Amino acid sequence: MQNDIAAYYAATKPGEVQVVGVDLWNGSPAQLAQFRVQTGATFPLALNGAAASGGNLEVLYGTFDNYIVLNKQGIVRYHAALVWPHGTRYHLNEIRATVDSLVTPTLDAPGGPPSALSLSAGPNPARGPVRVALALPSDARTVRVTVHDVAGREVALLARGPLSAGRHEWSWNGRDVAGARAAPGLYLVRVVAGEQVRSSRVVLSR
Repeated sequence: MQNDIAAYYAATKPGEVQVVGVDLWNGSPAQLAQFRVQTGATFPLALNGAAASGGNLEVLYGTFDNYIVLNKQGIVRYHAALVWPHGTRYHLNEIRATVDSLVTPTLDAPGGPPSALSLSAGPNPARGPVRVALALPSDARTVRVTVHDVAGREVALLARGPLSAGRHEWSWNGRDVAGARAAPGLYLVRVVAGEQVRSSRVVLSR
């Protein structure tokens, strides 16, 4: 988290992303200080995250080994425990994709290719078609854009094949590969472009 999230966004989006580490073991200040020394964490560490007084974050957001992204209004936009089992919840591409959808976008030179690979899906929640937007910084011989349910099963295939650098859009009609309407709930839109992978969450609401 220190290198992948805190340091990364401090360098690329200064002042826009706040990382907080929450102690859900209700340790002492000395233990938290020791943790900071051992890990090199530069972001705030919150004491007594599982204490009843002052708000129990364990009850609000789930147990330890969890990663949550909140927007500026305090709304949960990503909750790893809802998607992944304990011990396998740190998925950097999903966390960054969610954070990237909430921060100020980097402006690219007019007429030039995007500066980085990015993927977005919306509106969120969606009651109709889902707009999927991909920014591709360079030509890619193999690109695959898919929709998956929370169990990882492929629900829909939106694109497959080579794509040129630039911006591309697709619309997902909320139906699976068999043409049936997908059930309301959380889905992950995923792009694989060469060796790069990005994903974006979308909630279908009926």
